Amino acid sequence: MFRPPMDARSRRLGAVSGLAAGVCFIVLYAVAMSLDSEYVFGKNYLSDLGVREGAWAFNSGLIIAGVLFLAFDILSIRMIIGKRLLDRAAVAMLVIGTAFLILVGIFTEDAGDLHGFVSYGFFLSMLAALGLTTECMYRSRSLGRLGYAVTLVVFLLGISLLPMGGDPLSETIAVLGILSWGLIISVALLLKMSGFNIP
Repeated sequence: MFRPPMDARSRRLGAVSGLAAGVCFIVLYAVAMSLDSEYVFGKNYLSDLGVREGAWAFNSGLIIAGVLFLAFDILSIRMIIGKRLLDRAAVAMLVIGTAFLILVGIFTEDAGDLHGFVSYGFFLSMLAALGLTTECMYRSRSLGRLGYAVTLVVFLLGISLLPMGGDPLSETIAVLGILSWGLIISVALLLKMSGFNIP
């Protein structure tokens, strides 16, 4: 039986992990919202879900998605963008951002200032990571124009949200934008590995 090379299997595992991370977060986020009678989409901070009725679902979603996104960053993104110093910096920032995501699920709003620190750490490190990754994907063309265009759009979305100062709506849009980026890149990578031409 033919087995693909280890690098290809690692990239596929990473892409599947990225896809699973997005799906897992969406499902557990929806469960948390359904359990919380006070939560209003766009008017409450996402983290409000982490200290009320659906806390177990929301916080589990952050932690599980974070662990799966770590596999995505290391097994897929690291393998497709290159080996330059800038490429390594992009992956390092993605890993840092993902680590902060896990910490948001651990240090909830009940943790006070520590929660604020890890939350801002997540958004700012992911913004830097997306900016670096845009350049890396543009240079490598590893996922065609789609890879760097999607990354650029999400990066510019994050930049445009900064003046809003992290209010509930901008926070929600930023998280959904980052989540969408992970899902689209994962699907694009899986399609490419299945023989589809990524424009």
